Amino acid sequence: MKPLNLFTLLLFLAGTAWVLTRSESVVREIQSGYYSALGPFLSSGSILEVKARRFADEVKHSKELEVELQEVEGRLGVLRTEVAHLRMLEQENIQLRAALNFQQRSPFTVIAAKIIRRKPSTWWQTATIDRGETSDIGVQLPVLAAEGLVGKIDRTDQSTSSIILLSDEKCQVSAKIGDTQEVGILSGQRIQSTDTPVLRLRYLSKEANIQPGSQVYTTGRGGLFPADILLGTIVSIDSGAFDAEARVEPAVDFADLNTVFVLTGHK
Repeated sequence: MKPLNLFTLLLFLAGTAWVLTRSESVVREIQSGYYSALGPFLSSGSILEVKARRFADEVKHSKELEVELQEVEGRLGVLRTEVAHLRMLEQENIQLRAALNFQQRSPFTVIAAKIIRRKPSTWWQTATIDRGETSDIGVQLPVLAAEGLVGKIDRTDQSTSSIILLSDEKCQVSAKIGDTQEVGILSGQRIQSTDTPVLRLRYLSKEANIQPGSQVYTTGRGGLFPADILLGTIVSIDSGAFDAEARVEPAVDFADLNTVFVLTGHK
């Protein structure tokens, strides 16, 4: 045994013997002093134990709250998906109601069709519908929407057809401005740099009194498109040396085409 340990043991035995040889009152005083000295440490230990237990309970509670939060976030994600789906169905329902209303009140005999394909590279030029030769669809037939003229049939096969859109420069329409005598040729532009295509109404008279906001309609000349179909609204007018040209915002939202109608005749 090491000398230090031996000395400590002897000191402890001597202290114990000394205490045992004291009277009962002295022993109680020693015990009282001992407990008084250890009291603050015991009290502090008790407080620390309580705090440790509370901290453990809070950690456990936090984990439970975290699990609950994850469950709530999961349910919220599902609800958001359901709301988005319901909004999409609502929008489709609005479009179908508008299409049905147009079909009922239209003076033309029309065949309803759905846009099934559009290429990003020719977004403002062409679109493909789910009707073809088996539905008596032929080339050069006008295509309408509830808002106005969409374009004309370009090519057909058994079950689908391709439309040249009014926003394509190759689709040219004889057009008039409101109830005036001003007549020109309306067509799209080769390059469309905005989200909404802009049409060109050319060959207007230089002295024409044309105001932005005036509506543009088909004239019916040429026999391809019936008269008085809405084409769009004038945005601005530019006068040249010999004639004038107007920029026209189309009546149809070409960025969001869904249901169209192929005009096959008059009722």
